[in-house]
Amino acid sequence: MRWRPLTEFRDERIGKIARLRTAVRRGILVPPTVWARAASLQAVTADQVSPPSAFGPPWIVRSAAPDEDGAEGTAAGRYESVEVMEPGAFQAAVSTVADSMRDALGEGASVFVQPLLRPEAGGVAFFDGFFYERSESPGGNRAITAGEARGDVERADLVRGEPWSNWLRRVGAAFEADTREGGAALDIEYVRTGDSYTLLQARPARFSVRRNPILSLANHREILGDHPSPWVTSALVQAGRGALEEFARIDPEIQRWNGQYAEACAGRAWLSFSFFFRLMDHWGLPRTFVTDGVGGESGGPEDARPLLGRMLRKSPRLIRLQLQNRRTIRRIPEALAGFDERLKSARTLPEWFDATAFGLDLALRTNFAINGAWTGIARVRGALRIRGRARVVTEEMMAAYEGLAEEEPQQREGALDAWLRRFGHRGPLESDPMQPRFRELRDVLLADLLSRERVDAAPSLPEAKTGFLFRIDQIREQFRDDLMRRWETLRTGVLGAAEEAVRAGLLESASDAFLLDGASMKTPELWREAVREARERRIVEARFDPPLTARRDAIEEAERLATEGSEVDAGAAPPELRGIGVGTGIVRGRVHRASDLTSFLGWLSAHPRAEHPVILVVPALEPSWSVVFGRIAGAITEIGGELSHASILLRESGTPAIVNCHHASRTLEDGDEVELDANSGRVRRIGGSHLGPSGAKSEHPSRAPLT
Repeated sequence: MRWRPLTEFRDERIGKIARLRTAVRRGILVPPTVWARAASLQAVTADQVSPPSAFGPPWIVRSAAPDEDGAEGTAAGRYESVEVMEPGAFQAAVSTVADSMRDALGEGASVFVQPLLRPEAGGVAFFDGFFYERSESPGGNRAITAGEARGDVERADLVRGEPWSNWLRRVGAAFEADTREGGAALDIEYVRTGDSYTLLQARPARFSVRRNPILSLANHREILGDHPSPWVTSALVQAGRGALEEFARIDPEIQRWNGQYAEACAGRAWLSFSFFFRLMDHWGLPRTFVTDGVGGESGGPEDARPLLGRMLRKSPRLIRLQLQNRRTIRRIPEALAGFDERLKSARTLPEWFDATAFGLDLALRTNFAINGAWTGIARVRGALRIRGRARVVTEEMMAAYEGLAEEEPQQREGALDAWLRRFGHRGPLESDPMQPRFRELRDVLLADLLSRERVDAAPSLPEAKTGFLFRIDQIREQFRDDLMRRWETLRTGVLGAAEEAVRAGLLESASDAFLLDGASMKTPELWREAVREARERRIVEARFDPPLTARRDAIEEAERLATEGSEVDAGAAPPELRGIGVGTGIVRGRVHRASDLTSFLGWLSAHPRAEHPVILVVPALEPSWSVVFGRIAGAITEIGGELSHASILLRESGTPAIVNCHHASRTLEDGDEVELDANSGRVRRIGGSHLGPSGAKSEHPSRAPLT
């Protein structure tokens, strides 16, 4: 029997080996690999199976079944892999692996052999083309995939010039066809020594990567303040999804990313730098186009450089984008007229919320176009050292207000009213319709003016710049002024509809409307409760001074540390159990503890119609447990990692779970009602009773409940 080299493999049905061959052809380092059909190995005697002479010992003998790592699922951990330390154990290892595939679905099952590497670290990563999850442990990656070691889990996205990101980008490009269909991620196993990476295997992962984007308050903090209303935060996130259609219209590939312009976190609307960095990388443009345009910090010198080859390939689309920007700018009056019609038709609070999202969508689309043109023009002005600026409406507004102090005190009230007729629709933090306009702040402004000494006339404004290179400044500020004029109409409309809601008993006061968000619009009967919860939440959120730019996980953790009290009794049970969230979702159910699959199957048979959703609590999970995933609402394990085989299967099945949740079996009891939050990795007991399987009171009523 002959072991055949990887270059001779041609069977695309066996994805596990076929992808290694693809990697080699794309210049990606993989271990030396030889293979043979499992059927041929089973047909010969043990003494006819010799170790490969090209490498080893030690070796690792691995399975490659037709239903393994395929389009329908990974079959993670179903078949054997055996480490072989000495030649005398080789034949038995091959037999074990080949025999494990006797019942494999399909034809062509194969066994392949590689040298057992001794790297600095081994790991597993999930990668969707930009975002990744990675877990590494010293040495190889067997402990991670077997769920025996947690490893350090990193969630991030690609960084320009970083060895890991460069390698991951190459792997993603090699297997783009696997991930494009159905939007799957890649499940990658690798080893690392220094900055050198070796691919062990890559396969489609039938779930989404849990993203941890770089978020920035950027100019949102400037225009909305530190703590904007839930109304505008929710509407901005909703509007951002539509605004990205402008980019997808030029480059349909962008639609597949499922990206977001903004995300709500800690009571604020954050700009997703990760999305825009990905966009810049995709088009070959400097990432500093983003940070220069809206504020925030770039990552390093590589971010300031264009990717010339990619930019040249994308130049037709970039030219189309500029033409589209020009059309958008020319159609500003038409777009504003459309917004006027939307405002005229709004009557109820849900309609006014939709109008808010519509207006923000208009603002985002238009500002994308204006800023796209402005960035290029600003760079031209800088390169040519052309100084000065155009006279814009905002500058005129502030200069006119300062001019009111030139009037005699008895004339200032009339002068203020004239100023308000022109600029009363503007105001502090004016992009948030919760904030009052200058017209509503008349008494405050008048008190300010009457308290001031008369001043001499200010020198005239410097001569304004004109011409093509400065026209864009005027367009940008005039659009904002026109939009804010309509924003005042919107604010008035929201408050008018809110007064109707007050008369109907749905709200306590009209201003409460701005504490509602998009999710609450469909349930008016719950508006009072939603407002109460929003008030409580905003008190907590106000204690948090957020960073300007950070990853989402870091923002959430910083908020938790800033707002958590320190009143928990150290001797009491912890307020909640924490582990590693697998998948997404929040579920509630009753705990059932099990030590093995057989006993749990017996329990399911005896309880075919469980009264409550079942939350399975076990010391650990391995792949065989997947047969019951469809019958449980969620799972909690005491050990294991989110990148283990069982965790992969949980994610594929869509079952929310928390792994590496220490002491879960001892802390939770059968019948406890719990809330499992797979997004945050937290388990919370609901209520204080401890019920056994029969409904009787627990033996431990004095234990402090999880709250």
